[in-house]
Amino acid sequence: MINRPETRDLLTEARRVLLDSVAGQLAGEHKYEALMVANAMGMAIREFEQCEQGQPEQTDQAVRAFLAERSLKATASESEAELARAIRERRLDGADPTLRSVLLTLTEARLQINNPGYLKR
Repeated sequence: MINRPETRDLLTEARRVLLDSVAGQLAGEHKYEALMVANAMGMAIREFEQCEQGQPEQTDQAVRAFLAERSLKATASESEAELARAIRERRLDGADPTLRSVLLTLTEARLQINNPGYLKR
């Protein structure tokens, strides 16, 4: 059987090479673009890790449970969209601590991918 590297491992190595070998040789706009690509690769790696841990499903279940408790229904692929729609249409009480907790959970999940350093502050 042939060993196949996982997508996350390939991205991790490519990002390391980009940062350690390539970006240092660039200047100006090209360096900025290389760093932007490395940042996007880091986000993809963190998203893979979250998926491996079941984080998206857990977050989605929390949103769907919250909506169901308020007689609002949503499929797995539409739960965040339905939550946003209910907020826009003022069908939810903005002072509801459970709503705030769900929104905090969603925000933290996104930050863990997009800017994990922000959560450490």
